[in-house]
Amino acid sequence: MLSRRSCGELLAGAHSFASLAAIARALGFVGSPEPLDRRTRRELGIADDCVRASIQRGRSSGGGTLRALLLDVAPGQPLRDRLTKIAQRLGRRGSPLLWLLCAAARDRAQVAIGVIDLATPRARVRALLCDSRHVTESDADTLAALAAGAEADDDARYARWLEILGREAVTQRFFTAVARQVELLASRALGGASDAVHNEVALIYATRLLFLGFLESKGWLDGNRSYLVDQYAACMLKGGRFHERVLLPLFFGTLNTRQAARAATARSLGRIPFLNGGLFARSAVEKRSRLRFSDEAIGAFLDEVLTRYRFTAREESTEWSEVAIDPEMLGKAFESLMAATSRRGSGAYYTPHVLVAHVSDTALQYALRGLGSDASVVESLLRGEPPANPRHAAELRTRIASLRVLDPACGSGAFLVHVLERLAELSITLGDQRPRDLVRRSVLASCIFGVDVNPTAVWLCELRLWLSCVID
Repeated sequence: MLSRRSCGELLAGAHSFASLAAIARALGFVGSPEPLDRRTRRELGIADDCVRASIQRGRSSGGGTLRALLLDVAPGQPLRDRLTKIAQRLGRRGSPLLWLLCAAARDRAQVAIGVIDLATPRARVRALLCDSRHVTESDADTLAALAAGAEADDDARYARWLEILGREAVTQRFFTAVARQVELLASRALGGASDAVHNEVALIYATRLLFLGFLESKGWLDGNRSYLVDQYAACMLKGGRFHERVLLPLFFGTLNTRQAARAATARSLGRIPFLNGGLFARSAVEKRSRLRFSDEAIGAFLDEVLTRYRFTAREESTEWSEVAIDPEMLGKAFESLMAATSRRGSGAYYTPHVLVAHVSDTALQYALRGLGSDASVVESLLRGEPPANPRHAAELRTRIASLRVLDPACGSGAFLVHVLERLAELSITLGDQRPRDLVRRSVLASCIFGVDVNPTAVWLCELRLWLSCVID
């Protein structure tokens, strides 16, 4: 089995076509990559803006059905979107071959390793997508797991890759780490308060730090993807007290304050966005308890959670699943870590994505039919196929804009975030020519509503919806 270090080196060096072939060889593919001619590229849905495209074969002793598609892509469309389109094309061909997608985008310093899950209504890519400049331990562990078990037959290996690149593989490790660190924060908190208060405030702080992990992943904290760790190191060199010196002004004088109104201390923290949401305002329990967290406990949280896992601000979709921590997992972590008695009393339980997608599409189907649309046209639209008749498309766009979606127990937003993405996607399919972020903002402003008894859950829902609008 490859070591974590060697896997990290492979990913960090994945900025050339030769390095992609090296990753494929580590995963059991043999021989030299075979360049694709123009006709084959068209058949596979590979755009001309791919600088190089080749196929590498799997071991013939394993069954001979594995193929690695190696792509060196030019600047432009995001790697995720390119691989999704290729996967859709490969899924429609009905080929007996089992495909591993291995691609690099040098302009973004990104490398992707993915497989196609054909057991879903639309072919779905399960992938590791990482920044070769910032390879995490979780990235290296995933590649090492993919490289193990080379002696198995092709079907067994591919099934294992689907499992490893499914989010379940990283979810349990992440939840265990977060639960352990929340408990540590609570146990090391300074101040006179009950254990229940210690736990509640520790969970709020963990939730805030995790959300900042998503902002870091986009470079939105002073342009630094290691902002919190660097701030922590600088603070320790000055004598410590990270909670008082950095977190308090960051949370309550910067993130919750417009740039023009920030004090000098807040401005010294760099270019930080203003988040118009309650997550970065003092909660009632914080005002009463005034707890402080030790440098050791916060440092352990940063080391064991924020630096060890890859965070992505883009949520899972029906066509793409990534081995990374996304905002949906933040909501799941919060709802899972609520005190058991509180969860039973409030009915706060996480809803799986597959159920969210099914319920949302069923509701949209009934809603659009109820407005007089033809059932077959609606069903085709939900599959991503626009109506052939322009008049039907215009009518459906108007009807979608008139919908009002209410989740009366929204929690951290599982349904509302999915419906926002779905309505924006349908509007674009129906011919809305505006940029995707403006379509999402329009849908959010007029169609999406939610209520919940837990204020922290509502704050998370607000921020997840905000991320959905600004992600592009």
